[in-house]
Amino acid sequence: MENVDKNILIQAKAGDVVAFEYLLSFYEKAVYNYCLRILKNSSNAKDVTQDTFIKIYNKCKLIDPEKNIKTWIFTIATNTAYDFLRSKKRKNEITLDENNETILSLHSYYPQEQEGLVSDIDKALEQINPEYKKVLLLFYQQGFQYQEIAEILEIPINTIKTHISRGREQLKDKLKNYLT
Repeated sequence: MENVDKNILIQAKAGDVVAFEYLLSFYEKAVYNYCLRILKNSSNAKDVTQDTFIKIYNKCKLIDPEKNIKTWIFTIATNTAYDFLRSKKRKNEITLDENNETILSLHSYYPQEQEGLVSDIDKALEQINPEYKKVLLLFYQQGFQYQEIAEILEIPINTIKTHISRGREQLKDKLKNYLT
C-alpha cells in the first residue's frame, strides 16, 4: 500500500479531490477507531476524525511523499484528539459515560466468548497512565512500529519502548484475574 499511498498523495497534493477521497476512505475507519479508543465517545470521535481529515486536506501540500503517510495521518489524529481533550478540560465539560457503546463496537471485532475480556481490557486501559495507553493503542491497535510511534508522538524511541513495557506491566497488573 505504501507505493499506492505515495502515488495517491502526489495526486492529492496536485489538487486531485478523488485521490484525497481515496485516502480518506482508506484511513477513515482506522482513524475513527483510534480516536474512539482515546475519547470514549462516538460523537467526539467522529468530530475529531473529521477535524483530522480537514487538517490533512489543508496540509496535504506540505507532506513529503517519501515519508510514511500512515504515520503522518496518525500524528495529526493523535494531536487533534489530545488537543480536543485539552480544550474540553479547560472548558470543564462533563460528558456522559459511553462505555457501553464503545464496548459494543469493539465486540464486532472479537468472538462472543471474549466479550468479558474486551470489557475488562477497556476498563484496564482507562486505569493506566495515559501516556502508556496512547503508545499501547498505536502499537497494538494500529500496528505501528516503535520508530513510527516515536515520529507520531515526537518522543525518543527509547521512551516508546519504556512506555510499552510499563504499559504492559500496568495492564498485566489490572488484568491479573485473567492471567491466573
